Amino acid sequence: MIKQVMATALVIGSVVGGTGVAHAGVAEIPKGFLLTEAAAVAGPVVEDEEWWKISNSLARQLELNPCPRKGKPRDGRVVMRTILYSSSAPSGSSEQLVLYRSTKAAQAAFRQLRADLTRCPKQASTKRTTRYGYVGKPLRVGDEALSVAGYFYKERDPGELGVVARRGTALFFYTDVGNGAAAGKKIVGQAKKMAKKVCDLPGVCG
Repeated sequence: MIKQVMATALVIGSVVGGTGVAHAGVAEIPKGFLLTEAAAVAGPVVEDEEWWKISNSLARQLELNPCPRKGKPRDGRVVMRTILYSSSAPSGSSEQLVLYRSTKAAQAAFRQLRADLTRCPKQASTKRTTRYGYVGKPLRVGDEALSVAGYFYKERDPGELGVVARRGTALFFYTDVGNGAAAGKKIVGQAKKMAKKVCDLPGVCG
C-alpha cells in the first residue's frame, strides 16, 4: 500500500513539475480548443463561397514554410491541429497549434523556422517584377515570436501575413492571405490569446 501511495505521489509530482513523463501521458488538444474551431465546425456562412478544413495530421508542414520543406516532418511533435479557411474573394487564413515532446524540441523547431526565413528569403520568377520572399521581425508574444510578411511582388505590399509564437512546448501559427495589412493586427491579437490559453493544457507551460 505504501509503495502504491509513493508511486501515485511520484506521478502527480511529475505532472506538476512538467517532466517528460507528464508530456508523454497528457499531450492532446481537446476538441474546440483552437480559436477558430467553433466557426470551422459550424461550416460556411455562404455555401460554395467559403470553405473550412480541420486536420489533426502530424504529417502536415508548418503553416509558415519558407524554404519550402517537403516530406514527413520529424521535429519532435506529438500532436497538432490545423484549421484552414478560404473564400472565393479570394482570401484565406489559417490557425495551427503544434505540441512538442519537450520545450527543447519546440525551441529547436522555432530556431529552424527563423533560420529558414533568412536562408530562403527570395525566389525570383521573372527578372522584372515577380518575386517571392519572407521577412520576419521579433514580436513580444509568449516566450518568443515572430511577425512574418510574405511578399509576392513588392516589399511594401505583403500578400501573406503570419505570426508564429512559442510558449513552453507549444508552437502556434496564425496566417492571413488576401486581406491586406489590416489583418496583421487581428492575427497578432489571436496569437496573444493563444499564448495565454495554451497554458491551460497540462505540461505545456511547465
